[in-house]
Amino acid sequence: MKDRITTYGLIGKFAISLIAVVVIQGILAYRVRVFGYFDLPLILSIYYGFTLGRPVPSVIIGTSIGLLQDSLSNVPMGTNGFSKTLIGYLAATAGSKFDVDLPVTRGIAIFLFTIGDGLLVNFLGNMTGVYSSLGGNTIWNWLTVGVFNALLGMLMFGYHDRVKHATS
Repeated sequence: MKDRITTYGLIGKFAISLIAVVVIQGILAYRVRVFGYFDLPLILSIYYGFTLGRPVPSVIIGTSIGLLQDSLSNVPMGTNGFSKTLIGYLAATAGSKFDVDLPVTRGIAIFLFTIGDGLLVNFLGNMTGVYSSLGGNTIWNWLTVGVFNALLGMLMFGYHDRVKHATS
């Protein structure tokens, strides 16, 4: 009985964190312009991929957060869902193959995953006819978002490491 309560509590924490991140991203990006350069759902997908290190839960989290993001944005339904799913899987696989405990590795990985996410969402948008082409402004935007995501992601992982070492 206690195991079931613990499992439900864990699932509840995941659900609340996923919904909170998407809602916070939407509100902050709308109200404060600089938050448009962050992709909190992507960072959370990478974060869970690295910390869990298991592809199946990372895929479920990536799919859930991507579809939530799709429902609140103006992109075709499923583009962010597929992108975050793939990024979550790749992050979990990279977490089991490489040493992602180093801050430099994490920062580079988050930057590269951000660029990959932008390419994939744009490619899927081009296939559905929503986006017309890749322009210089789009690439510059991806690089800017990649730098901001890498910095914020490194702060999140630093906080995670401090909490983890304080409880050990």
